Amino acid sequence: MAQRKPEEQSTFDQVLKLVENLTPDAQEQLVGEMKLKWLRRELSKAEESVAQGRVLTEEQLEARLDAKRREISEREQHQSRCK
Repeated sequence: MAQRKPEEQSTFDQVLKLVENLTPDAQEQLVGEMKLKWLRRELSKAEESVAQGRVLTEEQLEARLDAKRREISEREQHQSRCK
């Protein structure tokens, strides 16, 4: 994960402290809202890509997914060997 700037880290830490003070139900609701916000942002990016003609063929997508699966599998294997 990318390293945060000091002011971002400070804000991030403040937000975490606020979240810790929420009830479990409110924390769960917050997670749901954050996921929804992320999905909407990703959908917007996807729509923009389509509008600009930047789309993948099914074969390109499958190749990228296969590569990502291999990467994850290799990382998991490496982590299990390091334990």
